[in-house]
Amino acid sequence: MASAEPPGVRYAMSEIGEEGEGPRLAMLEAILDEPTFDRLKQTGVGRGWRCADVGAGRGSVSKWLRNRGAEVVSADIMPRFLSGPDVRTHDICDGPVEDSAFDLVHCRALLAHVADFDGAVDNLVASARPGGWVMAAEPDYGTMVECEPDHPRAEVFRRFRERSAAGTRMDAFVGRRIHEVLGARLDDVSSEGLTDIVSGGSLRARYRRFTMEVARPLSARRDDYDEAEYDELLACFDDPTFRYIDCLWVAVWGKRPEG
Repeated sequence: MASAEPPGVRYAMSEIGEEGEGPRLAMLEAILDEPTFDRLKQTGVGRGWRCADVGAGRGSVSKWLRNRGAEVVSADIMPRFLSGPDVRTHDICDGPVEDSAFDLVHCRALLAHVADFDGAVDNLVASARPGGWVMAAEPDYGTMVECEPDHPRAEVFRRFRERSAAGTRMDAFVGRRIHEVLGARLDDVSSEGLTDIVSGGSLRARYRRFTMEVARPLSARRDDYDEAEYDELLACFDDPTFRYIDCLWVAVWGKRPEG
């Protein structure tokens, strides 16, 4: 029987050592940074702005904002990879980073892992000043499907997708919720959804494989897979003949209402 999850714990990778989590986050940055920076440019962020990067990870967004001349608070529940003039240990479920303090509040790959989604969204918005920008980008695994259902690796990939959707360590479908929940709290709302068709051996496949590899002890502890099945799953991400549609990254941004 699978072991029960600790109450209130959602971010499985908090249990992964720096030697695994650091490279994994670097690959995620390589996938997500370019579209993230394109969206941030639309806000006009620059010199004189005060920004909060929440769930800052390795800090690539924080660094980019600083290079634009902004003052940045980099907040994370476990800021082990962060450096800079203002790094804070903070859980967004516990409250705003600061109340009504920022011209821009950004998060990415954060809300899928929080225990209190609505509370976290409220605290993100409360961190922005009235008229300040709030931007979030989160995954939705509803799009993740094999391109050729008859491929020899399709069945093990389908089982992986189904188990991911049923898991308790993250909300696999949070992407579809953020427009309704975050957008309802903002004015001048924009949104975007991005995915890709992934072949084994590509950057996105290597990221997925590496994530699965470093998470292997967690899956084994929960009895999710036996060793042979796990090896079959990892092989999906190595095989250039196996293609799948990746998760959909949904971004929503807008301004905290004035007054």
